[in-house]
Amino acid sequence: MRFSLSEILKALRPDRRGSAAVEFALVALPFFMMVAGMVETGYVAFASAVMEGATREAARQVRTGVVQNAADAATRFQQEFCPNLMGLFACDSFYFDVRTFADFAAITLPDPVYDAAGVPTNLQFNPGGANSITTVRVIHVHNFITPLIGTLMGGSSQSLPLISTTVMRTEPYE
Repeated sequence: MRFSLSEILKALRPDRRGSAAVEFALVALPFFMMVAGMVETGYVAFASAVMEGATREAARQVRTGVVQNAADAATRFQQEFCPNLMGLFACDSFYFDVRTFADFAAITLPDPVYDAAGVPTNLQFNPGGANSITTVRVIHVHNFITPLIGTLMGGSSQSLPLISTTVMRTEPYE
């Protein structure tokens, strides 16, 4: 049995069948993690924008005295805030920190302190009165869906606090 030189060279050539499947298997996990990370980052940006809008709309009711004149100011603020979330979040996942200051230079907002369950503990609700300097801060702790994305974004946990803040002088509504 004699083989020609071309047959010998063909036999020595590597078999490439199935190489695409192996290459895809090597690249698939990082690729899908990147796609999921991009989708989640987009969701966080969108959620942040929605939260900013809802905070601004609810803070307007503080500015005009609607919240302060309600029987339960905190509940009224929540009632003004939640309809502006576009159904994106559960309303009970937000925490409100409303403070009043003597002037704009006196504004100091402490960093939120979280308990073991991820709930901020150092919040207060003091909307002040007419012509007062008021800060409205809304906090939502977003839990990542994509595994390890919190670590990749520089954090040590799988959650990210989204914080929206508005500062204003209330109107002379009295």
